[in-house]
Amino acid sequence: MLSEKAVEDKLVAFICGNFMVEPGEFKADESLVDQGVIDSIGLVEISGFMDREFGVAVAEKEMNRENFGSLNKMVAFLIRRISQ
Repeated sequence: MLSEKAVEDKLVAFICGNFMVEPGEFKADESLVDQGVIDSIGLVEISGFMDREFGVAVAEKEMNRENFGSLNKMVAFLIRRISQ
């Protein structure tokens, strides 16, 4: 099973590689949308990455602030889903 750090590292690498930001340019505990890192299409791209990379298919109802409200929340969501 992947560690929380491994999941976070992969997610950060995807975000930085696809949305032209550096790891220190955004806060892990704040909304990536509110910080201007991604938009709603970016959320869809991240959910596609989660499916490809971790085998976690994200249902539309799961794409909410509780699960996608920040990098930290996305990592927690992935850990919950991976461990099911």
